[in-house]
Amino acid sequence: MDNPELALSAIEDGSCDLIGLGRPLLADPDYVNKLRFGQTELIRPCLSCHEGCLGRMVHYGWLNCAVNPSCARERFTELKPVLKKKKVMIIGGGVAGCEAARVLSLRGHQPVIYEKTDRLGGNLIPGGTPDFKEDDHALAKWYENTLKDLSVPVYFNAEVTPEMVRKANPDTVIVATGSRPKVFGLGDDSKVFTAEEVLLGTRDPGSRVVVLGEGLVGCELALWLKNNGKEVSIVEAQDGLLKLNGPLCFANISMLLSLIESKGISVYTDSKAIRTTEQGVLIGNGAGEEELNADSVVLAVGYDSENRLYEELKYEVRDLYILGDARKVSNIMYAIWDAFEVASNI
Repeated sequence: MDNPELALSAIEDGSCDLIGLGRPLLADPDYVNKLRFGQTELIRPCLSCHEGCLGRMVHYGWLNCAVNPSCARERFTELKPVLKKKKVMIIGGGVAGCEAARVLSLRGHQPVIYEKTDRLGGNLIPGGTPDFKEDDHALAKWYENTLKDLSVPVYFNAEVTPEMVRKANPDTVIVATGSRPKVFGLGDDSKVFTAEEVLLGTRDPGSRVVVLGEGLVGCELALWLKNNGKEVSIVEAQDGLLKLNGPLCFANISMLLSLIESKGISVYTDSKAIRTTEQGVLIGNGAGEEELNADSVVLAVGYDSENRLYEELKYEVRDLYILGDARKVSNIMYAIWDAFEVASNI
């Protein structure tokens, strides 16, 4: 019932008399009022990620929300109106850039977003491709609708250069350029793709796929491919899956591991890819070497911060900030919280 359209239709067609909302109200405390007045497109979606609610309750004894930084911290995160309006140039339209623009606009600043692609969302776009991650796309859509409602200008297909920044002459610059997938060579790389390329549909992985990497991206990619009828194997250098992953709730870890096992996805731990072969890829471990048949090898070995523009600007722009994955690669929650914190204090 976190889907407002479903909740509304269930009440209207008599399927039920009463609906109780839990986590959706953590994500958006105005859920019911927005539903009453037909503003469903402005209801901030719960991602069912457990990161802010269940995860932080277990680890810190405190309730929060990944997409709503003010949840259970309302007194400390109250937005203060600005005394002097600033023109803020935000470079990057991922979650960090969008959240910064939202908060700045609410406080009375004039944010402008420059996004190098043709849509907002950043890593939410490939990340939300699996059907069980559709809420990522819902969050990207919510930011799109919210920024439109706040009349925040967004320029698409705009890859910003230092010269563009100089010409715009903003009061403040926020670099939220995100991250890029880590890649490495395996000999003949004609069938070596990144997880992002496969998720976005720009590369066809074929019917037999070897996924290199055991983090959240690699495990979810493997599960999605298996659900789509592919023969999938995971190869990981650690002695288990999700060992080096960023913050992730224990409930999600348990579910992912159970699904990978129940779906029959082959897992090779304590193993490394050596090189591609005509038949697939050669991997090695303590027991020796083994060749895995594969039409493609998909890299899901993490991300590097995309901070080159920040490095070029840091001695030129007086009021300069770097946010989200561009500062430190993490997850959706910390990108949003990072942006909220900075934008609240500009």
